[in-house]
Amino acid sequence: MHKQMHQTGSVVESKKGCDKNHHHFHVLKPSISSDHRECKVHSDDSTEVDFKLKISVFLTILFVIIGVVVGYFANSLALISDAAHNFTDALALVLALFSVWLQKRPANEHKTFGYHRAGILVAFINSSSLILLSFGIFYEGIERLLHPIDVKAGLMFWAAISGLIVNLVIGLMLHKESKNDITIRSAYIHMLGDAAGTVGIIIGSIIIRYTNFYIIDPVISLIIGLMIIWTAWDILKETVNLLMEGTPSGIRINDITREIKTVEGVKTVHHIHVWAISSQVTALSCHIEVEDRPVSQCNKVLQNVNKLLWERFSISHTTIQLEPESHTDH
Repeated sequence: MHKQMHQTGSVVESKKGCDKNHHHFHVLKPSISSDHRECKVHSDDSTEVDFKLKISVFLTILFVIIGVVVGYFANSLALISDAAHNFTDALALVLALFSVWLQKRPANEHKTFGYHRAGILVAFINSSSLILLSFGIFYEGIERLLHPIDVKAGLMFWAAISGLIVNLVIGLMLHKESKNDITIRSAYIHMLGDAAGTVGIIIGSIIIRYTNFYIIDPVISLIIGLMIIWTAWDILKETVNLLMEGTPSGIRINDITREIKTVEGVKTVHHIHVWAISSQVTALSCHIEVEDRPVSQCNKVLQNVNKLLWERFSISHTTIQLEPESHTDH
């Protein structure tokens, strides 16, 4: 007899319990507590995040305008490259703001997990665009190396100072949120990369001011291009992994299997899969072979496994199939 039931917050009921005559118990969980955790992850401080992102977008766009205008009049490719990088940062922040809004939309019959994947998709688009942008910077930088032009170091210096202030302010605002959301983290990393690049522009403008060594400007732009690739590559790899349903970084299947086996009543674990619904919600499905016992005790095993998964691995959405000890068809 094969009994199968889908539900939230309780274990499947059976008249005979977890005995040899009842081979499969399908328990689709989030439990009630897991649902609360997921809601909490997505609802806490959402207003504060929205406000920070809006302020960050405004400041970044303002600096992009300043950077392009001053870079044009100063003949500074490094400054224009930095402004272009800031433009992609502004785009990243706008997309992050959009994804935060989109992820709040409820699940429906067509999107049963809701729109949580939007954040991962946005981070993928953002990191990809940054790498493409860097190639444009390389091309122009090489042109400037072959044909240097005069650069107005004074304008370059003060524009870079203002850019550094903007990047540091935005970086500080987004620091806390960047720890839990890959979309915001990608924008945050870009800001840090921009800040480092802006420091290079400041140093370069000082060198140009006192030496007239104009080739420094395209050299700095090439360095900024390399920094863009370096900061974007890790984000790109992680987002591709998540979009391909790969195991999220920092989680090892062997560790999860070993920990589940420590739960009283659990014999073996197999068919285990872990993937990210979003950067904040990790899901797991597996089969667990348990000792023969009444259904009420199976429910206790299930609760203990879910508690362990949340506390040790921050896995809040689980789909667990319980099987009796005699089940061998894995």
